[in-house]
Amino acid sequence: MQKLLKPFFICIVLAFGTFIATAQQPMEKKKQKNPNGAFSKFIGGFSLHASTGFGMTFFSHEIQGPGILQQKDGNVYLFDNFYVIGGDSLNTGYTGWTNNAQSSSNIPIGDEDFLLGTDTLAIKYKGAGGSIPFSVAVSYTFDRYRFGGGVTYEQSFAAKYYPNALTNDLQPFKTDFVTSSITRYYGYVGGEVFRSIRHTIAIDAMIGTFKYGKKKFNPDQIKYKLFVNIGVSFERSLSEYFKVFVRPSLEIKRYELTIPGLNYALTHSAPAMYFSIGAIIRIPDLNKCPVSQCHSQINHRHGGNVYRSKMHPFWKWQNPNYGQNYPQLIKYKGKNKKKKNPY
Repeated sequence: MQKLLKPFFICIVLAFGTFIATAQQPMEKKKQKNPNGAFSKFIGGFSLHASTGFGMTFFSHEIQGPGILQQKDGNVYLFDNFYVIGGDSLNTGYTGWTNNAQSSSNIPIGDEDFLLGTDTLAIKYKGAGGSIPFSVAVSYTFDRYRFGGGVTYEQSFAAKYYPNALTNDLQPFKTDFVTSSITRYYGYVGGEVFRSIRHTIAIDAMIGTFKYGKKKFNPDQIKYKLFVNIGVSFERSLSEYFKVFVRPSLEIKRYELTIPGLNYALTHSAPAMYFSIGAIIRIPDLNKCPVSQCHSQINHRHGGNVYRSKMHPFWKWQNPNYGQNYPQLIKYKGKNKKKKNPY
């Protein structure tokens, strides 16, 4: 995990250094009043975000108190240390303590099985699982600051857990499911630390609640904590209203599962790293020109209102400088290079 954290923290340090360097001076920005009024300017501050990507979650939990029965075939059970083991069997043991704890009775104990009391030695299990998140959000930008909220649906893949000690006696175990879902609702706050015509770097944070799907995780046993996700967004503007971005981020979250019968609360830590790609669409603060015969290429007036050109798709600059949308002449593109008269 340390190797994975290194590039993320390099991004954080570089972005923070840029912020310190630019904090004393305002970013270059054209200060123009919106000719159509304050309401149009306010609406133009809202943006819609959509993203997907890949994540890796690093699960861990520490067992201290209950006993552990490791069977030779790979099944592992938790049991009450004070509960008397009768003969060659364990009266009651518990599995599924990562998501849905269930009890089993009269569990046979073989000669090659391993018994451990964790009141004298704590055992920590660790595992890693991938995930694919899908996120949508709404934000409002004021000067260099951003505020908003969103929702994320994530398809998560199960992890295989490995013990940190007694590896000759304790075996890795898998969960009883292959995939599960995670839903997040969060608030969003951030700030732009660098901005040019084409590029923007922003540091942001998401804080909110999360829940695993009820089909695989028992909501009656689990108590969720708030999660925090901190990332750096590297954005490229394709037009005044459309951006694409990549966002590496680090997330901290955990939940607590209480095993019924044992009355033992087990805290599961689940920090994660994500690499997201997505797009941002800003709501236009100028309407498209309503005049059907108008072919203006830039912002222009009709009557008392200012309109943007209707000649450009939304991923092209709506108020371009000369040659900005099409910097390469037709005669230099593709097969036209060999033509004497490409027009």
